[in-house]
Amino acid sequence: TVIGLRNFRIRSDSSYASKIGFVMDSLVAEVDRPGLRYSGGLFWAPGLDLIGERRIAGVGVASQFDTRSDRDNLEGTPLILFLSQPARVDILIDGRLVTSAAYEAGNNLLETSALPDGSYDLMLRIHEANGSVHEEHRFFAKNPQIAPRGQPIYFAYAGMLANTREGRPVSLSSNLFYEFGTARRLSDNLALDLSVIGTKKKPMMEAGGWLITAVARVRAAALASVEGDSGALLEVASGQIGNLSMNFDLRRIHSHDGKPLIPISNYVDTFDQGSLDERQIGAGSYTQASGSIGYQLGAAYLAVIGSIRKDKGLAADYSIGPSLNWALVNRGGLQVVLRADAQVTRTTTAAYVGFNMLFTRGRYSVTSSLGRRSLASKGASSTSDQRQVGDTTAHFSYSAEDGTDLSVAGGLTREIASTTAHAEGVVYSRYGTARGEILRDFEGANRTQYGLNLQTGAVLNHDDAVIGGRNLSESALVIRVDGAPQNSQFDVLINEQPRGRISAGQRLPIFLQPYRAYSVRLRPVKAGSLWYDSAARNFTLYPGNVQHVRWQVEHLLTLFGRAVRPDGRPVADATIASRRGVGQSDTNGYFQIEAADKDALSFATPDGGQCSVRLEHVDQQQDYASLGKVLCQ
Repeated sequence: TVIGLRNFRIRSDSSYASKIGFVMDSLVAEVDRPGLRYSGGLFWAPGLDLIGERRIAGVGVASQFDTRSDRDNLEGTPLILFLSQPARVDILIDGRLVTSAAYEAGNNLLETSALPDGSYDLMLRIHEANGSVHEEHRFFAKNPQIAPRGQPIYFAYAGMLANTREGRPVSLSSNLFYEFGTARRLSDNLALDLSVIGTKKKPMMEAGGWLITAVARVRAAALASVEGDSGALLEVASGQIGNLSMNFDLRRIHSHDGKPLIPISNYVDTFDQGSLDERQIGAGSYTQASGSIGYQLGAAYLAVIGSIRKDKGLAADYSIGPSLNWALVNRGGLQVVLRADAQVTRTTTAAYVGFNMLFTRGRYSVTSSLGRRSLASKGASSTSDQRQVGDTTAHFSYSAEDGTDLSVAGGLTREIASTTAHAEGVVYSRYGTARGEILRDFEGANRTQYGLNLQTGAVLNHDDAVIGGRNLSESALVIRVDGAPQNSQFDVLINEQPRGRISAGQRLPIFLQPYRAYSVRLRPVKAGSLWYDSAARNFTLYPGNVQHVRWQVEHLLTLFGRAVRPDGRPVADATIASRRGVGQSDTNGYFQIEAADKDALSFATPDGGQCSVRLEHVDQQQDYASLGKVLCQ
């Protein structure tokens, strides 16, 4: 929930579940000032590279560039996507859908403000208007610790570490937490940062830097505490080095007492955020390394991916293996890819080789895979299994004129230990999103699973409440059209992109990203002869802001009639004017003009005489109307 008043807002994330009860994941008040953001309440402090974020009940202040007009030039990696036709683009991280939006044909700068900080691979799943679906992979980097050139970053947070306990919405610990520091960009290639973080008994300092070149982006950092804890980090991501790509991450944490450097809050699973992984944020001393190296050779991409983790007192966990993707066919709506991969870990060995196929035609597409997979476990109870595996799924999509999108899919999947039939359907509409899934397992558990997910938004202010919205965000426009005939329809263009269709008398909520400037106008679709303000209206939105945008539309009619004076003589050769049109009467007083209901027609004769006709109760459902004989006085 977001409650906003101009540049001030209150955010909350909460959930209710059986056995756990009501849990408040965050409840924070924020206010934006030029260059700074102030926070207070229950929220997640951002943490450092070697520590990880912590949830606190406290206050914070930090530099912010969201309200700057040039913020897009200050953010991380731009995602530019060329579309040959209008499409809906889903952005996924590790298979999780993060955001989805519709884009027009041509070059598009994808909206990335909702993506989390960090450096990671994205998958763009592109649903084109003809029903075809394809995917692209991109590397994305977004890190607020890299200060823009000439714009230093400052931040400070302090509060009590917050727990989450069953049956208690908020639970505070007795541990004081603080974090403050700065980051500066010394040149286009070099950035430095310095931070102090800790608790009442353990202050720590982290110093780091970024070296950014065309060949690679390098991050190095070191940490030390007064009690003898230490840590170091080295990250390398390749840049423009031809067809070769590399990523490497090495980190070492030494804890003098074997405990986390900063206490980890008690936490339970909620719908808002998963459990904290102690192994990822340092629950003691450990060494961890991970990396990948890949090479693009024509239509083939070969990579090796590996990682190793050694915790003090435990055996090392490792994983390493190659992968190959080779596009063999790509024409006439048909794609065929050879895929192979293998993996060796401390406990298992796995391998796969097979073919992936995608065929698209109009609104229909079919994806298939066929291959052989093997899986062997190590140890005293070692097992080995291999089997022919595959999947075939058919997709159908449909887009209605009102902006509703429908997608259905179904198929059969065979893996080493299971054979399942599956089906799903998704509807995106002005009222929200509905997704249904069903899965039938024919082996092992031999059971049926199903799920239904409904998602919508609510916009409330002092005099209105609107339910709906297909792309939810933290600010919104509510569009309304009044006065037009009931069968009139308009496209709502935001920054010249259609974002919804509205009929006369309706209200349409459109959720938008905050800290953006928007230009809004109407484009008639089924409207006949109308008059309305066609100029674009401009808005800038903060989180929680709702702007109500209303258009008053008048139905213009082409009117025929004969104007006469009170004595019966025709109003001859007169110039006629209404609010929306001009006309001329002939020698017999007959005229034709465009006007709206309740307009006044003003007649000016050549001899300087003037009179007028008041229109009453003209049929608004018609485009043409005969007035017959009208009295001009």
